Amino acid sequence: MSCNLDHVLYGKQNSTDKDKEYDAFQFARKYKNEIPEFLSFISKSDFSVIGNYKESWEYIKQELHSLQRHTNLGLCFTE
Repeated sequence: MSCNLDHVLYGKQNSTDKDKEYDAFQFARKYKNEIPEFLSFISKSDFSVIGNYKESWEYIKQELHSLQRHTNLGLCFTE
């Protein structure tokens, strides 16, 4: 993930514990029965880093990408 889970999933930074709990609950409600939609969200969004595992980490480590909104978590779900 980028600097934190909230940043990638919700586009937020420095959330309070209360906001984190609320957002996590809403996220779970949204995707609990929508696995294909979750997979698309985590793999095909503008923050998704594609490529192979090594390439994706190389990209995330370049410049300030690790502080921006990026994740390679979608690679876990590719065939």
